[in-house]
Amino acid sequence: MKVSVIISNRNDISMLVVTVRSIIEEFKPISSGCEIVIVDNSEQEVYESLRKVIPQGYLKDETVRIYRQDFPCLFTARECAIENSRGKYVICLDSHVLVGRNMIYDLVKFMDNNSDNEKIGFAHAPISWATQHERQARHDRDMVKCELGNWGVAYKYEHKMTWKGMPWICRREFFREELNGYGALSEHKLSWGGGDMHIGIKPWLLGYENWAVPTSPCIHLGPFKVDNKDIAKYRRYSSSGQGTTCIGFLVSCYVLGGEEMMERNREGLGRRFPHLDIDAHWDLAKRAGENEKRWLDKNRVMSFKELLRTRPWDDCRHNSKDLRATVTGAR
Repeated sequence: MKVSVIISNRNDISMLVVTVRSIIEEFKPISSGCEIVIVDNSEQEVYESLRKVIPQGYLKDETVRIYRQDFPCLFTARECAIENSRGKYVICLDSHVLVGRNMIYDLVKFMDNNSDNEKIGFAHAPISWATQHERQARHDRDMVKCELGNWGVAYKYEHKMTWKGMPWICRREFFREELNGYGALSEHKLSWGGGDMHIGIKPWLLGYENWAVPTSPCIHLGPFKVDNKDIAKYRRYSSSGQGTTCIGFLVSCYVLGGEEMMERNREGLGRRFPHLDIDAHWDLAKRAGENEKRWLDKNRVMSFKELLRTRPWDDCRHNSKDLRATVTGAR
């Protein structure tokens, strides 16, 4: 099996079907060995409908496989999907996206072409939004002014980058054995928020690299700025795990950089997530992160502060060849 696309699904039906068909269309340039692994943690009524709406032929030939998780948590669902996947590579997508033209092919080609580079952690296609012009597609998060990352740019050429969320590709065994997955966030089945930053920064601290792949963006469907929710029809990830939403950012700060990183980002976290009572969750976040912090401190090759100081993603040399990469805010 060449590639497994993993999807965590919570209460998506129509958008999930659109996503699945979009993926299957983009499997076609890849000759064989492609599958979609869905781990569903929807409400029971939604889960019971899934096998009725996914085309039966794809279920029978196992192009699409569905697993059930009986509690809501994005992080454990993605890990479960990876555990049940069979591909050499794993591509992570949300359950409400349109796949860009040749995006999957380009990601797989990048990994194949660089199979001898054991330092590659994640490789990213850019992301765009259905309600925005394609010039707003982005590859990464810029950490110059904010450690939590502001949206950066899209790259025209293969280029090292900081981190972002899906769509990403990695070696299945890298995620399972070398990265330690979502770590504390999955260990405690935490609510949505913080997971992208967490798994995005860890590769750098462990001696790996994240790369941007120039290709068509993955187009995110929603959220939609419409007052009438019945019109918007966007799945909101409410009740998505244990604890308040976005507590994962605070936990991740502790794991990645200790209380110093928590303190430096206290104000920024408060501005971004005003519902998150940081003082009330401070000690809880430390307890949740202590196991993974111990593991990361043992295995890291650099500290988070050193990462900010050295900015290794600014070195765009790839396979000993200077690509003289240029960046753009648009594709």
